[in-house]
Amino acid sequence: MMRDRSLSMLLMVLFGISGIFILAFVWLQPMSGMERALSTILGAIGLGIALSRIPQLKLSKEGTETEKVAVEAETGD
Repeated sequence: MMRDRSLSMLLMVLFGISGIFILAFVWLQPMSGMERALSTILGAIGLGIALSRIPQLKLSKEGTETEKVAVEAETGD
């Protein structure tokens, strides 16, 4: 199955930035232990999703090599 490379990069950036913001916000604000734990888990999941996309992007880049194909065309002379 072919994956859209630009969509994967967009999702990687989106989840990465949101994960970083969640983690930074959680540890800068005074919160109870349970709220902090839940928010830390959510931020870590976002970063995990972003980091898991990196190998898929590298693998898809190697598979994009195209073959040269001979094409014959007739003109209406």
